[in-house]
Amino acid sequence: MRARRPADLVKEARRFASETARILRHRGGRLSSEQRRAVQQRLDVLNQALGRDQGADVAMALESLRSELERHAAVLKRASTFETVQSLGLAVLLALMIRAFLFEAFKIPTGSMIPTLRVSDHIFVNKFTYGFRLPFTHWRIVDVGSPQRGDVFVFEFPGDGPDHGKDFIKRVIGVAGDRVRMEDNVLIINGAPVPTEVLDARAACEDGTFDGCRCVRQQERLGDATYVTQHLAPASDQDTRYCRNTPDWPSNQEPSMIGGSAGNPDYPEIVVPQGHVLAMGDNRDNSSDGRYWGFVPVSHAKGRALVRWWPPGRWFARVR
Repeated sequence: MRARRPADLVKEARRFASETARILRHRGGRLSSEQRRAVQQRLDVLNQALGRDQGADVAMALESLRSELERHAAVLKRASTFETVQSLGLAVLLALMIRAFLFEAFKIPTGSMIPTLRVSDHIFVNKFTYGFRLPFTHWRIVDVGSPQRGDVFVFEFPGDGPDHGKDFIKRVIGVAGDRVRMEDNVLIINGAPVPTEVLDARAACEDGTFDGCRCVRQQERLGDATYVTQHLAPASDQDTRYCRNTPDWPSNQEPSMIGGSAGNPDYPEIVVPQGHVLAMGDNRDNSSDGRYWGFVPVSHAKGRALVRWWPPGRWFARVR
């Protein structure tokens, strides 16, 4: 067997001394006073040898202490109640810290992001993407960035009503200063159409709300992201009169949408204000998003969708 280096021996001895001290503190009551004194004496000898930094003395003291502990292994090996509670508490604390600052799991409740995400998909969200946020507040302890065009991100719903404060997931369409509109189902940002390619003009919508309807699937490229959206096919191609597409925005024809000519000096565009982003769902005709309730404050962003980990067959796929 290869001899241990002096530095490795000292490191092992210090670790063993610390572990022995912890065992005596929490489990020493299981020993008789004589047994505990014998262990303590050998521990003191090891600590003295470590203080003198004498390799040979450290090795001998370490072996003596280890032999003495092994005599009582059957009594000392089981963790104390305090140690068990302490371990569980640390595990829970670590899990809460990870959830609060690094990663959080979410379940998709609606079809607003079809086909990118489907109902009941489970995803992990990277909460550090935009920095550390103090839990239960909108204040960032560390700010490392803000949502960018194309990001699929989770945020706290900024509007009033029963959804206030709930977690929503959408795609960032516009950032501060962007002039945005949608014409014939094509996004136009700052006067330039987003590169768009129709992939399927009569696809299954995969959305129970659109039973009996057909959808157009199209690929868009926004920022560094290339993704697929869908919208209802033209009414003339549908099997039912309820399959109605809304191809343009802002529009005076849809009173429930924001951005019409009344009160919007930038009509027929809308300008994203500073400190905000504009978010839309990929399922364009079945998404409660910024076209209806406005802009998302950057401070409300919780993190960027990272990976879908459930269900089987589509797990561990990156969210794009």
